[in-house]
Amino acid sequence: MPFPSKKLIWPVLLALVLVLSVGSMTYAWWLYQIERGNRASRKGEHLAAAEIYHTAEALFRRLPWLAHLLRDDYQRLTFNQVRLLYTNGQDDEVLEKLEEGLRRAPFLAEGAEYSFWLGNVFLRRTIQTRDPEEKLKALQAAVEEYEKGLMAQPEDWDLKYNYELVKYILSQRGQEKKEAGEKVKSILDKMRPTIDKSREALPPERRG
Repeated sequence: MPFPSKKLIWPVLLALVLVLSVGSMTYAWWLYQIERGNRASRKGEHLAAAEIYHTAEALFRRLPWLAHLLRDDYQRLTFNQVRLLYTNGQDDEVLEKLEEGLRRAPFLAEGAEYSFWLGNVFLRRTIQTRDPEEKLKALQAAVEEYEKGLMAQPEDWDLKYNYELVKYILSQRGQEKKEAGEKVKSILDKMRPTIDKSREALPPERRG
């Protein structure tokens, strides 16, 4: 079988180099947008951060298969958005974003981060609802998610902290309802405010 002539090889190689160069520049620009969103989030410019993240996510909306190719990047972008929504108290939007992420990339549910945020939403519901049965269901759902997350990442101290917190709250169920409710609120209000800078601006349930 005859080899392609040099006249044919060089244009192909040049085209390949051009494609790779453009791809690398596009990827670098995309990562820069994510960092811009992170900086805006740290400054408390949540609306600007949300817009930047939404723009960056357009790549995955157009090419869903990229979520599997750029797995770590997609997870980071998704959970950055989830963190921002949760910080703003938009729990319904958090659930929608997690469901959207699962439709595009089912592997998200395998990670500790997914269980952490889902557990946080359930934990906050215990404060928002006055229905004792709903409180109990939310607490049980939260502890199940934290357990699942710890199975994926046993050394995650944020998950451990929240898991122990919920277990403690459940152990107080025998107290008089008003006293128990006030004690739970007091525990959540006094959670340590230290922020791990490597994880951006974390909500109260992830401080520790």
